Amino acid sequence: MVAAIALLALGAAWILNGAGVEPVPTWFYVFAWYPTLLLLDTGARRRDGRPSLFADPWRALSLGCWSAAIWLVFEAANFRLRNWYYVFLPAAMPERWAGILLSFATVVPAVVLVERWLASWGIGRRWRTRPVSARAWEMPAIAGLGIAMGIGSLLRPDLLFPLIWGSAWLIVDPFVRRHRPEWSLLRDIERGDWGRIARLMVGGVLIGVAWEFFNFSSRARWIYTVPWLEHTKLFEMPPIGFLGFPFFALEAWAMYHALCVLGLAIPPNGEAVTMRRPRRFLAVLAAALMAVAVLLGMERRTISSTTPHLARLPTVTSSEVRALREHGYHSVFRLADADGYAVAAASGLPPERAAAIVELARLASLRGIGTEHAADLAAAADVRTVCQLARRSPGPLWAAVRATPRREPSAPRPAERPTRAEVRVWVGAARRACAAAHRVTAT
Repeated sequence: MVAAIALLALGAAWILNGAGVEPVPTWFYVFAWYPTLLLLDTGARRRDGRPSLFADPWRALSLGCWSAAIWLVFEAANFRLRNWYYVFLPAAMPERWAGILLSFATVVPAVVLVERWLASWGIGRRWRTRPVSARAWEMPAIAGLGIAMGIGSLLRPDLLFPLIWGSAWLIVDPFVRRHRPEWSLLRDIERGDWGRIARLMVGGVLIGVAWEFFNFSSRARWIYTVPWLEHTKLFEMPPIGFLGFPFFALEAWAMYHALCVLGLAIPPNGEAVTMRRPRRFLAVLAAALMAVAVLLGMERRTISSTTPHLARLPTVTSSEVRALREHGYHSVFRLADADGYAVAAASGLPPERAAAIVELARLASLRGIGTEHAADLAAAADVRTVCQLARRSPGPLWAAVRATPRREPSAPRPAERPTRAEVRVWVGAARRACAAAHRVTAT
């Protein structure tokens, strides 16, 4: 029954996403991932006979809440790394934050469930080598290496940014090994048992592909600006970037189990742990304050645009907006997909003006630009179409936008937006879109 409901929910999400029925297109990532988690849970449970990961509501809550807190640590690191940013999130902050936290709450459950699902098929069951004895100094040295990797990635993000993936595993797993060796991946290596590590790393790749696919299919999404790797992508991720997911799976596992060691989280295997209430209350309070601080930082540093609104398209008057809405053009995305002549015929607007508004909508909907940034481009550089953007050089265009104040005092530009990398993404996307449009016209 659960699997059937999950399949129906996943199918409905795809249908509603394709039909553009909000809020599914904006939050498609959330609507797709939760049924997927249920399918993974059901598949593993049917094969290994163990209880559902979600059978205990407190365990499910523990996994989801601490998952969000764990990923927010990496969001904080991204303030320095600047490897990704978010576009087309809802304009209302409560909805925006709720959707963000629901998205982040899927991370650790996904890692745990895929490892369990692979184990149910016997993957890695006999992957053993000779045991390795660990000397007393090696665990502190491993933790020190992890700290050095994390610091290095933050000090030189232009060169060492990949080191962030895996550093947390090396930092926290020695702690897990000391207190609960059966949860430690380093202890697995000592025993010569590579099965769990292999399942986590293989699962990391599988999860990474699903993450990127669902993100690519969602209107609200993240966009990568990884140094040297912006031109070739699978979904939104440079192909070589998928190598980071196996190491992230190791650190997500280790970080969550470190919280279990501390008595702050409930182990995924259902084992009972002693949870001291004063410590748990203080930890939850600290995590909540950290979450608020990081979310506020994301507002300033990594959330680039919100859902574009028709009324905020530059130069479009209220009477034109009213005429468009009366004839079914309620969103910027629908207008961007329309033909200018069809819009003119339906709305009564002059053909030239209808075509210009359609071009503005296409500009605002391109690669997360949004209506606020589209207004910036129009005011700073007289860029009102995708092909006009394609003809600009990213560096000078970024400088012009940053130097031009916004006309509306009620909508000041965030101090960090847009970044030079964002403008580079916009221009690259505009060049590809304009070239494709010219090829269609030529044929």
